[in-house]
Amino acid sequence: MKEKIIDFAKDIFSTVEMYFILLIVFFEVFFHFIRLGLTGENLIYKILFAIFFGSIIGILINLFSEKISKVLTIAFTVVITIYFVAQIIYSGVFNTYLSLFGTMAVATQALDFTDVIFKAIAGEWWVLIIMLAPIILLSVYLRKVLNFERHNLKVYAIAVPIVLIMFALNIFVMKSDKKSVYSAYEVYKNNTSVDMTVEKLGVLESLYLDAKFSVKEAFGANGNEVTFAVENYEYTEEVTTENMINIASSPDAAEEEIVEEVIDTSPNVLDVDFDELIANETNSNVIALHEYIRTITPTNKNEYTGMFEGYNLIFVVAEGFSGYSIDRDRTPTLYKLSNEGFVFRNYYTPLWYGSTLGGEYADLTGLMPKNGTYMSMYKSGANGNDMMFTLSQQLLKQGYTVKGYHNNEYTYYDRHISHTNLGYEWYGTRNGYEPERDGSGTQLWPQSDLHLIDTTFEDYIGEEPFHTYYLTVSGHVMYNFGGNAMAMRHQETFDYLDYSETTKAYIACQYELELAMTSLVEKLEEAGVADRTLIVLTADHVPYDNKDVVDELAGRELDNTFEWYKNTLIIWSASMEEPVRVNKYCSSLDILPTVSNLMGLPYDSRMLVGQDILSDSEGLVMFNDRSFITDKVSYNANTGEMRSIDGSQIDESYVEYMQTVVKNKFSMAESICDYDYYKYIDEAVYGVEE
Repeated sequence: MKEKIIDFAKDIFSTVEMYFILLIVFFEVFFHFIRLGLTGENLIYKILFAIFFGSIIGILINLFSEKISKVLTIAFTVVITIYFVAQIIYSGVFNTYLSLFGTMAVATQALDFTDVIFKAIAGEWWVLIIMLAPIILLSVYLRKVLNFERHNLKVYAIAVPIVLIMFALNIFVMKSDKKSVYSAYEVYKNNTSVDMTVEKLGVLESLYLDAKFSVKEAFGANGNEVTFAVENYEYTEEVTTENMINIASSPDAAEEEIVEEVIDTSPNVLDVDFDELIANETNSNVIALHEYIRTITPTNKNEYTGMFEGYNLIFVVAEGFSGYSIDRDRTPTLYKLSNEGFVFRNYYTPLWYGSTLGGEYADLTGLMPKNGTYMSMYKSGANGNDMMFTLSQQLLKQGYTVKGYHNNEYTYYDRHISHTNLGYEWYGTRNGYEPERDGSGTQLWPQSDLHLIDTTFEDYIGEEPFHTYYLTVSGHVMYNFGGNAMAMRHQETFDYLDYSETTKAYIACQYELELAMTSLVEKLEEAGVADRTLIVLTADHVPYDNKDVVDELAGRELDNTFEWYKNTLIIWSASMEEPVRVNKYCSSLDILPTVSNLMGLPYDSRMLVGQDILSDSEGLVMFNDRSFITDKVSYNANTGEMRSIDGSQIDESYVEYMQTVVKNKFSMAESICDYDYYKYIDEAVYGVEE
């Protein structure tokens, strides 16, 4: 009897099905602990999905002859291993997970990150060796142990139903375990984001869902069914701007005559008849958006509304910029702009999916990008989405000259498609912009931001009113003195600093941005337009694979969830006599509505995820993993940890309410892109163009 049991066990464990079950379970469990550690959740779901995928792959391979089964086993082992390794490397570089289908459109750009990838490999070499072990074991030993003979039909008749029943039970258990608005089942059903599916359901299940929803989109399904959770919370106190915004006063302010001024505090909305839109609409998803957006409380106009009406606007998105690099002595211009205009003390640039492209999308649209399946900036451009609320489109309606410049390839990330759709005359290398070259004629990398300003300023300075957008590149990785042209250019200037080589190289290449902004301000002053020009500067993202650099600049180790993403937002004009200091919690999503309000542009505050920072709304910073900070509390979605911001006792019902608000805002942003929502609003407000 004992021998029969042993023989039976040998037969079971020598099957191809069992091999793939063990292989995928190993990868999922190992990946879970490497990336999430003991704080990760839903390990049991990941194991059950691994068993399902392993069984299915094994059964399919076993249908073939022994010879073909051996080849397929090796091939699938290699492919699965490569995919898990790619996830390890990608997440190590970008602090987000790989969406195989979402990044295919920009896959060629990965070649520009080879040095960063090699750095990530070097940093996690032992992890990669362990993950490559199955390939070595299979080639050396397992092929001799595995039984590749076909099963008889009885085995399939029993095995397939068992596997399907196990899968159904897994889904049933998930469905009954709804502990939060982002339960495992919610993520499974709606493919909420690639990051959340990886962390809650596993790597292969994330790949499956990514493929499933991509196929649906390819066959005409624009996106998920639009649904919004009920937001239910009774505020116990009125939210005001008291202690949130402080205007610095001059010494003679008390002697100055006080003139009472009636401030318009009406809602920042457009005249939209939602009843009529809903009555005339047949698309249930668009109707759901109408129904939800009409319930949103708009932000109000305020004392800063129209402060820069009619001004020229220069908007700079700075590559890899961190406010911790600003220094009174090293970067006097950036220091001046960040301390003599609007001073946002609690501003954050969350890391959005898609590297620079995701950060740009948040900066320019007031919406967060889709996390997986597609790149929002590219999709909105390729589909010709109406982008009526972007500054470029709003200012075109006001008769502005609108141009955009990038000191890299003009087609990079397909910006020649997305940015022209935004309304910009788009210029970059190979399209009207001549890059800086060395003595041999080779283009420098990264390119100079100073060169960008100096060679383009005359293009627009005589065409007031103008809006110019600059996407810089001098601050691009890698941060070293061996290949980064901008770091090498300023190496001697910063050799004296008591920092690591990497941090000194980061400071050195970011110094090119300082020189660029110095030149820009000087040129505006010389042209006599500085006092009627508004400058806005923010980052596309923090230097994502160099947290140690930001820690060193900050003088302490910053936490991974919130502190690392704290940054500097510059909104400045030479016409400002005193700085305005703002304590409200805010993020890159809030730039568009804030600048729209400052320039007195007609926009609808209900239709952007971000909000006017200077309004009386409550502050809100949202992160890709659905963590958030308000003026009351911070919430870590990975650990469930809550911390009081204002010193008051935490109201858990308020946190639950904010979880729902955040969920709805993510759904709203995704659906606006999926269903080209602004087209309906543009036509309703401004009519159909002939």
